[in-house]
Amino acid sequence: MADRVRVAINGYGVIGKRVADAVRTQSDMVLVGVSDVVADWRTRVLQRRRIPLFAATPEARDALTRNAIPTEGALEDLLSEIDVVVDCTPKHVAASNVPIYRRLGRKFIVEGGEKHTVTGHSFVAEANYETAVGRDAT
Repeated sequence: MADRVRVAINGYGVIGKRVADAVRTQSDMVLVGVSDVVADWRTRVLQRRRIPLFAATPEARDALTRNAIPTEGALEDLLSEIDVVVDCTPKHVAASNVPIYRRLGRKFIVEGGEKHTVTGHSFVAEANYETAVGRDAT
């Protein structure tokens, strides 16, 4: 596992589920875990798939506990174990997570339609792949 990129997904909605599936198919990546705020069937799916779940907020941890959905810890616990986080939370939520990622020195990708100024780089594989290489955020 040491030679594989350790990935976290923050937000397990429509985009997060797809990103998690994509990461799990890559031979050079490992999905360390997912963090989320919902306590419903979506996070129960993680249990069946044996993907570790982390609570994105203290309120989420309380809700998950009340609904008998076990967690491995908090978002910051997950971030301590990874190389890069793909933030798939809704617009504006991702921007509010960026200070946490920066404080912990984690590379990150935001997927939720944030403004260019959030990362200073907007990525489109067909158009600007070369400009993303070596960046800490996109």
